[in-house]
Amino acid sequence: MRIGERTYNIKLGLTIFLAISIVSAIVILYLDVDKNTWSALRQVKPIYGLLAGILMLIQWLLNGLRFQILVNSFEEKVGFWTSFNAFMANLFMSAMTPSQSGGGPLQIYVLNKAGMPVAKAFAGCLMGAVLTVVCLVISSISILLFRHDIRLGFGHHMGSVITIVFLFFFLLTALFLLSIFKIRFVKRVFGKMTLRFSHSTKSKRKFSLTKRLMRGLDQYSKCMIIFAKAKKYRVFVAGLLTMGCICANCATAPVMLKGLSVGQDALQVFFVQFIIFFISYFSPTPGGSGFAEFSNYWIMASVNIEQNLLGVYTLIWRFFTSFLGVGIGGLIVLSLLRKRKKIINK
Repeated sequence: MRIGERTYNIKLGLTIFLAISIVSAIVILYLDVDKNTWSALRQVKPIYGLLAGILMLIQWLLNGLRFQILVNSFEEKVGFWTSFNAFMANLFMSAMTPSQSGGGPLQIYVLNKAGMPVAKAFAGCLMGAVLTVVCLVISSISILLFRHDIRLGFGHHMGSVITIVFLFFFLLTALFLLSIFKIRFVKRVFGKMTLRFSHSTKSKRKFSLTKRLMRGLDQYSKCMIIFAKAKKYRVFVAGLLTMGCICANCATAPVMLKGLSVGQDALQVFFVQFIIFFISYFSPTPGGSGFAEFSNYWIMASVNIEQNLLGVYTLIWRFFTSFLGVGIGGLIVLSLLRKRKKIINK
């Protein structure tokens, strides 16, 4: 699939995503499933599956709304369903690419095709991503500071993973702050990098590529200034919606455990989900596959979830929080591709 000047191999990405997920599922089920698992599954309450689905739908709708609010900070406007489709396409493409790197470009592409300039779509989507990271970090740090039972239950290995993720976050934060307050420095560095890359690959368009990059950075800088000065209320509202999205996602875990008739401290389970969400968000694998399953398995084991149902719960949790959204996003992407093909054929 071609997005702008980059081509993404969706078949390869889907194969890797499914392969890692299937292997993770087999390992987790092997570790946990026993004869007591099947008898415990007879007590499943399907109504809670419906509630989990409703929570995920709320999360998707709130995400569509918050990106619409951010992107509509500029002169050009997009409708809610365009923003919603762009976000769901992001979910799908994130699962097809390492470090979820393809989701943002596809979201920007969909918004651009709806009439939003690339630089403005990029600024709106970037602000949305920044708000997600900020909300995740603030909530995760608060939980680790004030809930000693959760922090102590992670153990050494999981604590190391969380430390690495936090270091990665601070690196990204530094780059983001430089792009706002030291845009000339960023332009100089990226300009030199682009020229060297173009020279090493013997590209004939090295100067045009550098000019496009500089022009894009200028537009991005202007858009971020608009957010900082004139559109603070939009950022604030989008921030509240972001926290609502995260809470809806995290609330699915205690709901699913209730559906499995598993005894739990619902508030503790809810708080732990913020940490799992945080780790999955920065996973280097397509769609967080592998990282999401095993981090959920290890962390939830620390909150005294029944061992014989932990594997089954992990797979159900993964279905609702990832596979369901990826599947719907894939259908939306297919629909968009068919529309584009019809336009080209005409």
